[in-house]
Amino acid sequence: MPSEFISPISADPIGSVEDRPAEDRRTRRRAETRVRLLAASRTLFAERGYHATRPQDIARVADVATGTFYTHFADKREAFLAFVSQAGEELMPQLAEQSTPEDFNERLTNSLQALLAYNDSNPGVLAAAFSDPAMIDRESRPIKGMREGLAQSLALGLERGKKEGNLRADFDPDLIAHAIVGLIHQALVYAGSTSIDRDSLINQVTRFCELALVASDEMPEHQ
Repeated sequence: MPSEFISPISADPIGSVEDRPAEDRRTRRRAETRVRLLAASRTLFAERGYHATRPQDIARVADVATGTFYTHFADKREAFLAFVSQAGEELMPQLAEQSTPEDFNERLTNSLQALLAYNDSNPGVLAAAFSDPAMIDRESRPIKGMREGLAQSLALGLERGKKEGNLRADFDPDLIAHAIVGLIHQALVYAGSTSIDRDSLINQVTRFCELALVASDEMPEHQ
């Protein structure tokens, strides 16, 4: 065999296989750090809100350097969007499970119960995640927040109700869906500062929406 021949195996960088465990450890540590930063973001956004939370506060609670925060997120806005995305991934499947009943009142009641249960288990998260995108990003860059996600899901149900003839035909599902999300948000905020019980909140909100949207022979549609 000529001395200048180099086999494909011997041509591999020496130690490449041995380096993989080190790379795996670095990847694992980075993932663990991101988890800590997300947990810290969640805690602070829920307790303080968006504007009162600073990147250095998130880093401190996560027990990492402020510079480490910026290796995972470009800015506080990006950390907030990651927090909202995480909350949505937790909540939306629960709401999707409540969208099957044909009766509009029952669907809305079940959805409100799911929202309130999530709110009880995750204090402050919904209030923070429901923040108006315009208040978060003054440059008006596109943001799909919790409000938008819930409104889109609700609009699909409203459109289905219109097609099935269960809901009035003279309203815009997208517009009304956003209005209902705003109503639910404010109802949750109000309930958190008063002694109103859960059943009363659910009954009043669903009754209000039912009177406004459910098709009825006694309530003529606007022309």
